[in-house]
Amino acid sequence: MKRFITVNQLDGTEQQFTDADLPLTVGSGSDSHIRIPESDIIAAYIGDAQGHLFIQAAPHTATSLFHNDRLLTESVWLKSKDQLSSESSVVHYELSGDRIVFSVFTSSSKSAIPTLLPPEDPPPGRMADDGSSEQIPVEITGATTISKGKKMAIGAICLSFLLLGCAVLFVLSARPLELEITPDPDAVSVSGFPPAIRIGTRYLGLPGNYFITIKKKGYVTFEQDVAVDKTLNNRFSVNLEKLPGILHLLVTPADGVAVYSGEELIGTTPPNKLKIAPGLHRLTLFKEWYQPFKTEITIEGKEEVQNIETTLQPDWSDITITSDPTGAEVIIDDATLGSTPLSHKLLSGNHAILLKKESFSDSLRTITVTAGSDETYNFNLQLLPGKLSLASTPTGAVVSIDEQYKGTTPVDLTLPSAVEHGIKLSSPGFTPLEYQLMLSPGEKKELRLNLEQERGVVYLTTTPVNAIITINGKRYSNAQGRLTLPTAPQKLLVSSPGYKSVSRTIMPKFGFSQQISIDLTPDSNIAAASSESIQQKIPLKTASGQKLLYVEPSPFTMGAPRREPGRRANERERLVIMKKPFYISEKLVTNREYRRFNSKHDSGEFGGHSLNGDTQPVVTITWNDAVGYLNWLSEQDNLQPFYLKKGETFIAVSPPTTGYRLPTEAEWAFSARQVGSPRTQRYPWSGGFPPRTVIANFADESARTILPMVINGYNDTYPVTSPVGSFPPNKGGFYDMSGNASEWCHDYYSAYTSTLTNIADPLGPSSGSHNVIRGSNWKDGSVTELRLSYRAYHKEARNNVGFRIARYP
Repeated sequence: MKRFITVNQLDGTEQQFTDADLPLTVGSGSDSHIRIPESDIIAAYIGDAQGHLFIQAAPHTATSLFHNDRLLTESVWLKSKDQLSSESSVVHYELSGDRIVFSVFTSSSKSAIPTLLPPEDPPPGRMADDGSSEQIPVEITGATTISKGKKMAIGAICLSFLLLGCAVLFVLSARPLELEITPDPDAVSVSGFPPAIRIGTRYLGLPGNYFITIKKKGYVTFEQDVAVDKTLNNRFSVNLEKLPGILHLLVTPADGVAVYSGEELIGTTPPNKLKIAPGLHRLTLFKEWYQPFKTEITIEGKEEVQNIETTLQPDWSDITITSDPTGAEVIIDDATLGSTPLSHKLLSGNHAILLKKESFSDSLRTITVTAGSDETYNFNLQLLPGKLSLASTPTGAVVSIDEQYKGTTPVDLTLPSAVEHGIKLSSPGFTPLEYQLMLSPGEKKELRLNLEQERGVVYLTTTPVNAIITINGKRYSNAQGRLTLPTAPQKLLVSSPGYKSVSRTIMPKFGFSQQISIDLTPDSNIAAASSESIQQKIPLKTASGQKLLYVEPSPFTMGAPRREPGRRANERERLVIMKKPFYISEKLVTNREYRRFNSKHDSGEFGGHSLNGDTQPVVTITWNDAVGYLNWLSEQDNLQPFYLKKGETFIAVSPPTTGYRLPTEAEWAFSARQVGSPRTQRYPWSGGFPPRTVIANFADESARTILPMVINGYNDTYPVTSPVGSFPPNKGGFYDMSGNASEWCHDYYSAYTSTLTNIADPLGPSSGSHNVIRGSNWKDGSVTELRLSYRAYHKEARNNVGFRIARYP
C-alpha cells in the first residue's frame, strides 16, 4: 500500500511526501516536515504502525502540544478529523482513502476549518400532524429482546478476545531488551511507543527506538536513546558514574590555600569545601610563605564529604645582614632593600646577596636559608682596586709588581688601592728601571716608562760589497763597517740579486765589539732578480714605524659553503683571481699612532673600561677618518696619496698609486684565511667552535658583566680592546686578524652576485652607502661572528671597529 501525504504549511506552500518519508517531524526547524512556530526545533514525531498513523511527543521537549484538546504525553493513534494544537498554531488531519492531508493554521484562523452541519432535509420518517418531523421507530416483528446485562457480557467477551489477540500479536512481534546496570539502580524508566513491558530484569518491546533513564542516589543520572532491532540479542551495559565528592579543608591558616591534584589546580580557599572527582588523588596544598603540604586521599565521590585537617608550616626565617664598614646598600635577588645593618624575612632556599658601597668593591654572596633558622651574615668590604695601563719604551719589557711577574708591556693591571707598589721593568739591552706607585680607590692611571738602551759595537763586512743589509726589517743603505746596535737579539738579513740570501741573529754586547763577515754565494737555480724586486719582498716600515709584510697572492675562494654552521646569506662562495702583490701591516693602527695625525681623538670607554690606551687599537672612527689618516701617512713617506677628497668623502685615484690605503676585502680575506696555510681556514684556530685555548680577544668571561653574551669558560682577561699584538699572530704573521677590533676595508658593501665572480684584484663596487667591515672583535662570541668568512658593513664610527694599513709595491 502506498499513501500520498500532503502538508499545507502555514506560509501557504504545499509539500508532498509518501510512506518512505515517515516518520514525519513536527517543529519549528527549517527541516521539519510540518512546521509550527514558537516550538522546539522538533516537538513531535508522526509514525506508522501496522498501517495506522500515530503521534508521539519528542523526548525532553519544552513545547506543550494538545491532541484533540488533551495534552500530548504519550503515543496516540491519529483518526481523520483529529486536531493537533500548540499555543499559536493548529494542525488539522484528514484521511481519505490513500490520501492524507495535514493543514497548518494559526489559532486565530481556526474558523477556516469547515464546520460539519447535518443536512437541511429531515432524516427519513413520517410527518407529524402539526407538520413537524417525527422519527417513527421501526418495529422488528418476532425479534427476541436482549437484556442490557447480556449485552455487556457479550461486549466484555469480545473485548477480552480482542485484547488477547493483541497480546498474542505483541508477544510474537516483540523483542527482548536486557539492561546490565552497575551498580544496582534505584529507578529505571524505558519510554517509547508502543510501551515496553518489564518482565523481571528484562523488557519486551517492538522493534524501534526507546529512551532509557536510570537513576541512583550519589550517581549521575543516565539518559540515552537505544534502538531495539529485530534480533533476540538486544543487550546494553551501563556503568553509572559517581557524582564528585566534597573535600572539606580544615587548614590553618585557612585563606589563600591553593589545592592541586598532581599538576591540576582544584581550587583556592575560600570556600573550604571543593568538589573533586572520585578516585586516588595526590594532593599538594600551597600558600605563599608556607611549606607545601602533600598527602594522598581516595575520594569516594557520591557527594560524600571527606575532611583534610592540617596546619601549614612556615617557610621563612629572619636574617640580619651587617657589613664593615656599615652603610652599604643591600640588594637581595635583584631587589634593593636598604642599607646595613639590615634585618629581613626570607623564604627558604638559595638567595643572592649583593652589597654596594662607594669606593668599595661589590661583595656578592649566595646564602641558603633554612625555614625557622634565623641567621646573621657579616660582609667585610674591600676597597676598589686601581687600574694601571703600563707602557714602556721599548715595548715588550718584563713587568714585575711587588716582586711578582705581571707580563710584558704594554699591559693593563688591576692593583690594590691605598697601598704603595714597587714596579720594576727590564728588557734585554736596556738598563732595568724601578718605580714606586700608589693608586686611589677606583683610580685609572696611564703610565709610560722609558728604559735607557744598552748598545754594543759590530764591525760588518759583506761579499759582494753592495749587498742589501736589513736589520730587524729595517733596510740600511750603507751598513758595512762599524755598527752601534742595541744589546738585544738583532735579526740580520744580507741579500743581493743572483746570490743566496743569508739570515743570522746577532747579539751585540755592552762594552765589547764584534767582527762579523758574511760572504754570499751565487744562486745557480734561479736567474738574478732585479734589485727592486728583492726590495719589494722585504718588510716595509712607515714613517710612524708600522711594519708592513709583503704578500704574494694567488687565486682563492672567498665566502663559505651553504651548509657551514653560522653562515649568512651574504657569504656566497666566489672565485677571486688575485694577481697583484701587496703589503699589509702586521698590526692594527694604535691610538698613539693615530693621535700623531689627530691629537684630539678619543676612542672612548665602555662599561667603565677605557678604549683610549696608547697601545690599544684606535676605534670610534669613520671610514673617512681612517682614509684621512692614510693620506696623511702617505705624505709623511713622500708617497702620492691613494685617495682624493671629493665633497664629504674620499675616492680612489685612477690609476691607483702606491700610497697607503685600506686593504681590499679580497686582500683582507686572503691574509686572514690563506697566507701560510695549505687550505682556506674557517676559524682563526684549529678545530671547531668554541675555541679550546685562548688565541684572541673575544667576548669572554672578563666581560660577562658588560656584554649580553660571552663564550662560556673562555677568558682572555681583556673585557674591552687589548694592546695590539697581545696574542699570537696567524699563520701569515698578522696580529689581531680575529678579535680585538673589526676592520674597515676599502670596498663599498654589496652582497655577492654572479657579476662579481672571477674578477682579478677586485676593489669592490664603484659606489655605495656603506663600507665593508671584516674580522671579529672584543664584543663577538657567536659561531657566526668568529668565522673568518663573516661579513659586516656600516657607515658610522663604532667602538669595536679600527683599521690596518695596506699599499701596492
